[in-house]
Amino acid sequence: MIRRLILLFTGLLLVLAAVALPAGAVSTNEAVAESDFLRLINERRAEFSLAPLGSYWDLVDDARDHSRYQSEGNCPDGERICHNPALGSVTTNWFALGENVGVGYDVDGLDRAFWESAAHQANVVGNYNYAGVGVVIQDGGTMYVTVVFMRGPEGLSPTPPAAGDVAGHEFPAGADRVGVHDPGRGTWSLDGEGADFYYGVPSDRPVACDWDGDGDSTVGLYRASTGYLYLRNVNEFGVADIAIFYGIPEDVPLCGDWDGDGIESIGIFRPSESTFYLRNSNSLGFADVEFRFGRSGDVPLAGDWFGSDHDSIGVFRPSTGMLYLADGKNGLGNVMALPRTDLVPADQLVVGDWDADGTDTLGFVRPGSGTFRLLLDHQPDAETVLIPFRTAGRTPVAGVW
Repeated sequence: MIRRLILLFTGLLLVLAAVALPAGAVSTNEAVAESDFLRLINERRAEFSLAPLGSYWDLVDDARDHSRYQSEGNCPDGERICHNPALGSVTTNWFALGENVGVGYDVDGLDRAFWESAAHQANVVGNYNYAGVGVVIQDGGTMYVTVVFMRGPEGLSPTPPAAGDVAGHEFPAGADRVGVHDPGRGTWSLDGEGADFYYGVPSDRPVACDWDGDGDSTVGLYRASTGYLYLRNVNEFGVADIAIFYGIPEDVPLCGDWDGDGIESIGIFRPSESTFYLRNSNSLGFADVEFRFGRSGDVPLAGDWFGSDHDSIGVFRPSTGMLYLADGKNGLGNVMALPRTDLVPADQLVVGDWDADGTDTLGFVRPGSGTFRLLLDHQPDAETVLIPFRTAGRTPVAGVW
């Protein structure tokens, strides 16, 4: 058994006094600042004959995310800086983690303040072999920095793996792509969509569909505590374009074009009743279609499984490894049962048309793998597209971004 340790102390929060920049001064480029912080950390370690810390891309991404989170005023209780409450899920394969966060105006000043604080210094010279530095510099010159320290296996890369199939797969126009939602922070990362963005609150359940029929999938959330669905028509920070009361806390959200009208709409699966409740419009009201199918413990799915220009439901049964795919339009219809020996109960499933052939198939993320595996047909031995992605502690999603 591997012991894991997270070093998080309130003493690791560092705020330097805000002093105005000299007239005409230009803030250091963020990437250069990140490099400078890591260089100074390793110079401090060298004074104690400690090995330098290597940069690990997954830590860098999360450090940047958290610096951005702080710079946008998202820390609780009006604090300027705060620790990442989900630090333990920022990456996988770690043996120990630590975090320093600070805000000031220059690299040297923040580095010096870190060093003069015993708690911060303990991380700088701690038993780690990797670090990720993330810096955000606001227009006025205020610099937010997050340093994530990690002890982990040797050989981790400073650069992210290339996206796409290891055999050279390229997504054709109109194909579904992958993304992740971080329920601990309310952030979304969508493949090919540039910077991450915030939408939602911790514990919201993600959905993504084409809510307005424009051909693009956009994000949505189900808030179990209130039974509300909050849908956006663009993939960016903002308030919901559509808010609908539909469901109770136990419900699992899903979405699809149930009636083939070109607009994807909401639905829920209620495990206690083994019942699907589907709406044909994204509006308040009772279910247009409801039917019993599946068991408690099943994972509900939705997709156009047979290229029929409408979506139908499906379920994966972890207890038996069976996949059940229906073909009904606005109903259950016929059901195909498939043994899926390639799946395990812990896998997180996604559905998409990965090759734009008009048929949806499964994909999955196995916890700890950091990789989407997208199958191009319904069989376990199907051709598979591999997409490296930051998945630790996140919920996978898919759509035409």
